Amino acid sequence: MELVVQNSNVEMVHKYNSIELKGWINQLEYIDREIDNFLNLYASDVVNDTMPKAIQYRFLKRKDENKHLYETVLAYSESYYAKAMAPHDMACDMVYLEEYNQLRKSYEYHLEKYRRVKDILFSKALRKVHVDNAS
Repeated sequence: MELVVQNSNVEMVHKYNSIELKGWINQLEYIDREIDNFLNLYASDVVNDTMPKAIQYRFLKRKDENKHLYETVLAYSESYYAKAMAPHDMACDMVYLEEYNQLRKSYEYHLEKYRRVKDILFSKALRKVHVDNAS
C-alpha cells in the first residue's frame, strides 16, 4: 500500500511561486530582446528626427531597469529553492512571502512602465503612418 502525502499549503505556495519566478525571468528576457529590436528598428528615425530622441531615451532607461530587475529576480529565484525547502517556522515563511510579494509588485510596476513607453512609441508611429498616407 502506497501512502500519498499531501503537500502543505505553504509547500504549494512555494511551488507556485517558483513557477511564477521562471515566467518572470522569461518575460524579462523577452523584454530585453524586444527593446533591442525597437531601438534597432527606429535607429534611423531617431537620426532623421522623425522619432523623438526622448522615446529612445525612455527605451534605454527601461532597458537598464529591465536588466536590474532581471538580475534581482534571477538571484532571488536561484536562492529560492534553498530557502523554500529549508526547515523553518511560520514566521520565516511569512517573511519570505512578504519579500516575494514586494518583488511581484516591482515586477508588475516595471511591466506597466514598459507598456506605457511602448504605447507612446506605437502612438507616434501610427501618427507618422497616417501623416505619410495623407500626403
